[in-house]
Amino acid sequence: MKIGFYNQDSGDTISEWNLNPSQERFMATPRKFVLFSGGVGCGKSLMLTLKGIEMALKYPNNYILMGRLTYPELRDTLMKEFFTTCPEYLIKDYFKAENRVVFHNKSEIIFRHLDKMAEAEIRSLNLGSFFIDQAEEIPYEVFMELRRRLRRDVVADGDRRGYLSCNPALTWLYREFKQLKDKDGIDLPKDEYEVIEASTLENERNLPAEYVADLLKHPESFKKQYVYGVWDESLLSDRVVFDREYVFKILDGVRKPIREYEGLEIFKEYISGHRYQIGIDAAEGGSSGDDAAICIVDLDTEEEAASWAGKLPPDVTAEKAVLFANLYQDKKYRIMYVPEMNSVGLALLNKLEQYEGVRIYRREEFDKTTKMKLEKIGWRTTKQSKALLISRFRELLRLRNPKVYSEKTASQFKSFVYTDDAHKSGAGAEQGFHDDRIIALLLAFWQRGEVKPGGVHSPTLSSKDIQTSLSFTMKNGKARPKDKNAWKPVLTSGLRV
Repeated sequence: MKIGFYNQDSGDTISEWNLNPSQERFMATPRKFVLFSGGVGCGKSLMLTLKGIEMALKYPNNYILMGRLTYPELRDTLMKEFFTTCPEYLIKDYFKAENRVVFHNKSEIIFRHLDKMAEAEIRSLNLGSFFIDQAEEIPYEVFMELRRRLRRDVVADGDRRGYLSCNPALTWLYREFKQLKDKDGIDLPKDEYEVIEASTLENERNLPAEYVADLLKHPESFKKQYVYGVWDESLLSDRVVFDREYVFKILDGVRKPIREYEGLEIFKEYISGHRYQIGIDAAEGGSSGDDAAICIVDLDTEEEAASWAGKLPPDVTAEKAVLFANLYQDKKYRIMYVPEMNSVGLALLNKLEQYEGVRIYRREEFDKTTKMKLEKIGWRTTKQSKALLISRFRELLRLRNPKVYSEKTASQFKSFVYTDDAHKSGAGAEQGFHDDRIIALLLAFWQRGEVKPGGVHSPTLSSKDIQTSLSFTMKNGKARPKDKNAWKPVLTSGLRV
């Protein structure tokens, strides 16, 4: 298929392009929200520009927004592509200070940078369509605000649309366009969304041969994502916190729960005599944002025993935690609670303190006034303490064999990345994803001290399989077994390393 600009009087060609199948599909699709995903150099920006000009010419008095995250990127890519592509005779005026183009039919295209600060600025717009280049960089909230601006009455019903482009990555775009889920996990209408996936090699005839040859020299993992344009859940962010080999190992260990109790997925039942710990990540409890999350871990076998998440306020989350904790403790051993106490976590912590017999993790903090170390309850997340949580679990993955059974928890490892977002203390969920279950898991696995390699009891081992002597003598203030070999566990089951 060919597309171009032609002189209506003489019939001469002003400019013309031979579209490849993916580009042709992009120009023809009737869907309301269209995403062109593909490798570098596959012609995404050109398609946005051509479609934008088409929409401006099709409807007189149309009002169209074209944007990218920052102004320098907008100026150097999308605006440059537009003025290179659009014939001058179509443009009546260009107001440089306003970054606004006016066509002879009175349609207008405005160019805007679309960082979070721009969300308020676009609330008064009355758009016929919008176009976002490199949309994986754009905040999800900005996209939603632009959707709400599609109300231009000069555009026919069904033709007020949003067009986007991106490089393949696990961002909110994957959830929205590939999984067809909104941020709360609710299904989106399939007939409104379309993803067009293209390879750089589809557009090879329009690229320098040297450029293509150089791209093909890169490792397969790079080529899969940025040349072939493959977009699936096997992709991991370049900023992923835990090494890819460990993430895939975690994903391989996923299993179905053996039963559920009050929404709690139970993977392993309580074993008397084992040490259990419960990690709690609180949330505000509204319909948006992260879930509150609870994770229970068997510290002796180093495996996830149970997992829960839901949109509950902190005080109700505390009640849930106490209810679930009772499944993994007895009169002799009380489970340890490790609640995150930042922000809304204080309300959760205050509620937990009202219950008798609840053991809550205590942290050490240095008081600058008294110049003393003080013990305080709960886990306070800072950039430094989050790094400790991550480091501890990373060492467990490297030296031992912790088990994560929840599919929902394991999937969050794929989008748990290093970030400069001040609210995430150095690491958190990729934009459009969540990390509530991971945080609860890391808190549940947290212990002070060095992680040492060595044998770990098989998860199938019960307390009945381990027989120990309790006959000790005291020497130099230390307990020592009367029989030198009595302290060694006698195993009736196998041992794994």
